[in-house]
Amino acid sequence: MALYISLLIVSFAIYMWTDLRKQIHMLQLNSYRNERYFDWMKDQKRVEASYLMFGLIISNLALNKMLTPNVYLLMHTTLFLVMRIIHKKHQEKKPLVFTWRVRRLLLTFTLLCAVMLLGLCYLFRATVTYDITFLVGIVNLFLPAMILLSNKINQPFEKKIALDFTKDAMERLSAAPELKIIGITGSYGKTSTKYILNQLLSVGYQVLMTPESFNTPMGVVRTIREKLNGTHQIFIVEMGAKNIGDIKEICDIVSPDMGIISSIGEQHLETFKTIDNVIETKYELAEAVGSKKGTMFLNYNNEYIRRQKLSTPVVRYGVANGTENPLKHYDVWAENLSSGPNGSTFDICQPGGKRMAFETRLLGPHNVQNIVAGTAVAMALGISLEKLAPAVRRLEPVPHRLHLLKNPGRYQIIDDAFNANPEGAKAAVETLGTFKGFRVLVTPGMVELGEKEESLNREFGGQAAKYCDYIILVGYHRAKPIKEGALKAGFSEENIYIAKDIYDALKMADNLANGLKPEEGPMYVLLENDLPDNFLEA
Repeated sequence: MALYISLLIVSFAIYMWTDLRKQIHMLQLNSYRNERYFDWMKDQKRVEASYLMFGLIISNLALNKMLTPNVYLLMHTTLFLVMRIIHKKHQEKKPLVFTWRVRRLLLTFTLLCAVMLLGLCYLFRATVTYDITFLVGIVNLFLPAMILLSNKINQPFEKKIALDFTKDAMERLSAAPELKIIGITGSYGKTSTKYILNQLLSVGYQVLMTPESFNTPMGVVRTIREKLNGTHQIFIVEMGAKNIGDIKEICDIVSPDMGIISSIGEQHLETFKTIDNVIETKYELAEAVGSKKGTMFLNYNNEYIRRQKLSTPVVRYGVANGTENPLKHYDVWAENLSSGPNGSTFDICQPGGKRMAFETRLLGPHNVQNIVAGTAVAMALGISLEKLAPAVRRLEPVPHRLHLLKNPGRYQIIDDAFNANPEGAKAAVETLGTFKGFRVLVTPGMVELGEKEESLNREFGGQAAKYCDYIILVGYHRAKPIKEGALKAGFSEENIYIAKDIYDALKMADNLANGLKPEEGPMYVLLENDLPDNFLEA
């Protein structure tokens, strides 16, 4: 019997580690926020219910003496192995990172499980053979609750660690009084603007920026503690937010001297609820900059931003549309814009007739807005247009943001996987429309848009219908409103394919490329918004 009990424990451990790893991964992707993890859990279909049902059947047979103890244990062992095999797997886009926080969480979880098992063993110590299957089943069934409890227990300790790290980061900034700190926020465009500004300011300064999408308080703190050194003259800080107060929290750490608001739009409405809350949060940066009598750089192409009034010094930037008097709206602007598959050409202008011709390989008119923002800040810090023009020409595409990837012999990919907002998605399909050939959109749609999620995805479907020859939708649930919008706009249903996941979508793109006639090509595939693992459909 000892052998069968051992086999049961091993099979349970194999399955439980798979499930435990996934659950902790989702908690990490949800920023260790119990309420977000709980919301994710409500949408999942865990296979533990299947174990409970079949386990009860097996136990009932055993109690009625229809199974020997060894057969009973072997059946439960087989059940766990089958559950492990059928457990849904997918290639993770952002793998679980085994940070010290994850390790502390695992330790607390293990201790809680030990306490629970000891208690259950004491209560059900009479029939070890049957009770051990009950015990492992209980642990498996309540695994998410145990993770939530472990995270809750660890929170005071984690807050203390975060506070100590934050205090250390602030002391490092205080030790560098000459360091110029520039904050960037916006509903979209902030990461691209950050990368562009970093490359432009590097013409005349030693610059540090928060890497990738490090736009949370602890991401900023980590950058300061690991990257900042005495040679840096400028620190560019990307500031993300999902709730009121998030930008203020970062500003309280870094105390920015200058700020950029790249855009305001309908994003993260799941947590913000209203556009007014989005505006209030983004303008927390303006309040922080204003307290230091610094300058704000505002995108006046954005209607929400145009309506706001500030007492803080402001530089208004944007792209003139040709029908307006730019002097009424902008302090720095682009005009004579021409965009296509090879990039854009435009003039950057200032009051008084100062202008210079620019060109860039970056795709899309909205990237010109970001370049104008970077140029405005660089000029304010003493870098001339003459020096900025060649720097703009050398700008490298920002990864996963309208990045044209070569795919020899098949088709070219326009990687816009990190774009997840209505305005950005619209701009992306419009950019796809500038390419001559067979144009394919691959998208799972947009998330975190609250009550407007369906209507905005439906509107996106209508926009895509204008510029695409074929649409591949990823995920059956979110595909519905996009498909409805495309069909309503007159798009052919025969040219819409619904894929179960991104790998199925890319396989379909390969099939389209293989069947493409010479007169239809070349083929371009726009990857619009690749959902993170915690938003994948169960």
